Amino acid sequence: MGKSHSLEALELVGDGPHLRLNGITQLAATVLNAPISMATVMQPHLNRQFFTASTGLPDDLAGQRGTPLDVSICRHVQAGNRLLAITDLLKDPRTADNPLVLEHGLRSYIGAPIHATSGHAVGALCCIKTEECEWTDDQIETLQQLAACVDDLIQLSSLRIEEQKANRKLHAIARARSGFIAHVSHELRTPLTGMIGSIRLLDSLNLDDRAGELVRLLNRSSQRLLDIMNDTADLAKIDSGAFHIAQEECDLELLVADIVALHKSEAERKAITVGWTSALGAKSYMVDRKALVSVLDNLFANAVKFTTEGSAEIRLSHDAYDNVVIQVVDTGIGIAPLQQTRLFDEFEHAGSRVARKYGGTGLGMAMVRRLVELMDGDIDLHSQPDHGTTIVISLPLQPVHELASRTS
Repeated sequence: MGKSHSLEALELVGDGPHLRLNGITQLAATVLNAPISMATVMQPHLNRQFFTASTGLPDDLAGQRGTPLDVSICRHVQAGNRLLAITDLLKDPRTADNPLVLEHGLRSYIGAPIHATSGHAVGALCCIKTEECEWTDDQIETLQQLAACVDDLIQLSSLRIEEQKANRKLHAIARARSGFIAHVSHELRTPLTGMIGSIRLLDSLNLDDRAGELVRLLNRSSQRLLDIMNDTADLAKIDSGAFHIAQEECDLELLVADIVALHKSEAERKAITVGWTSALGAKSYMVDRKALVSVLDNLFANAVKFTTEGSAEIRLSHDAYDNVVIQVVDTGIGIAPLQQTRLFDEFEHAGSRVARKYGGTGLGMAMVRRLVELMDGDIDLHSQPDHGTTIVISLPLQPVHELASRTS
């Protein structure tokens, strides 16, 4: 039989709730002037009374952290679900022959029930003295208030446990769905790539009139579909934890030059200038080449897409901490301040008007942010509507020549 959430909440040893429960028992002992105070929970399936927190217990009891139910005084509080005050334990028929009372010289007892989230009494907050005591109304009221604080603590701790379990379940579901999406995307991407190759071969035939228009439409549509599939598959792979950052030697200038060249034809079609500059002293760095290509290709494609006149370029440099800084700068349409705060969120675009005009899944920038974070980097955005956009990435990359000097 599993533990209840209430018992689980009271057994958070070393955690904040447990420390607060110890504080309540100490406060009860101080205010009621009792040498012993404890919070207990009944465990009928184990025939045990469990001490969740205690002050002043004899060493043998404190070490056991519980007693058999048949010698428990608190079980009478839990069974009746009401406060119990006993002036003399040796004269009360319920406790007169209790071996713990006789062995440890216990004489007076007061206990108030503590409750599970359902309202069912599960134990007691109690104080015990080694001499007779007529418990006053003020002491009774104080203990009841402290027991109510324990109830609140159980409630909060139980809610936290429920939240943690729900989060774990949601994360497991998300990982499973991401894995499924990544698998399906891969299965769809394979035949789609074959279709795109065939369509491009048809397009290279320079067909005339209606046939040529249809082939060009198929070419554009299939490429857009492949981009969507790639974004979805890559982000799902990251979400499922299947994406692992690797380290390999990479010439950043050559990498950037290749990316700019890849988008040059689209830039020429729009009559905008593209290029790159570098202020890096060492050109080779250890980096996950595939991840960095994905990041920069996404960013530069957007820079070209959203620029109708002017330029788009990539700039390489160092910062004061010797991190590699990559800036993707364009003179395009820019991004409104409200959209800037959401741009790196999943399924977000730079506004509904932009989404309708330029399309896209809204996953690209989310994937960029996630990949930069996986590479231990930072990403920042500077933009004004109609005045262009600059995206700045800072990566703590290790120069290859430094690695060589350390191993030589």
